[in-house]
Amino acid sequence: MSGSRLEAPVKKAPWNLWLGVGTLVFGVLCFTVWFPNDIRGGIIERTISGRIAPGDSFFPVILVGLMMPLGLLLTLSHFRHSETSIGEPAGEVTGANIFFLVRFLLLTFIGLFFMSNTGPALVWAWNGLGFGEISSYRAVSTTFPINVSGFFLGGMVITCGFVFMTRHCLRWRDALICLLTVLFLILVFNGLLEDVSLPPNRNL
Repeated sequence: MSGSRLEAPVKKAPWNLWLGVGTLVFGVLCFTVWFPNDIRGGIIERTISGRIAPGDSFFPVILVGLMMPLGLLLTLSHFRHSETSIGEPAGEVTGANIFFLVRFLLLTFIGLFFMSNTGPALVWAWNGLGFGEISSYRAVSTTFPINVSGFFLGGMVITCGFVFMTRHCLRWRDALICLLTVLFLILVFNGLLEDVSLPPNRNL
């Protein structure tokens, strides 16, 4: 008898709504109150030598600018289904959640490892194969494409890995989007902004 009865719809937990609206409000406050009163520099500036460099507000604006679309998506996702739809239950933290977090951190560590060591490994291989003699990675840390090799490989590992973790598969379109994203970041931070160094070059 109970099996034939329709289950009452579960009221959706408003976590997405709260987090999304909170993110949007935070972004609006940043752009209207915090940044104008606390940050004096512009987004893009020219140095005394005429080089293009990011201003004091460049990275804060980029960060908050990326947060606001995510907040909007979270807010809209709360209203995606009708009121009679079964919402996403607010469950407990389980072992699967902990395992996902561990994999997330491990993948991030692996990606950062490739970022830091790909360039030096290429220099070691170049010297070992007898193509020439490079004293150290520092000597070619401004030479393309060696200077972006670590960021490219590490970025591909992280982005493709995150997509695989969330989708449980990696389609060629996903890999292409990851590739274009990493190349776009390289173009912006290594090509257009002359005073910005991609990791690990800043720490040399």
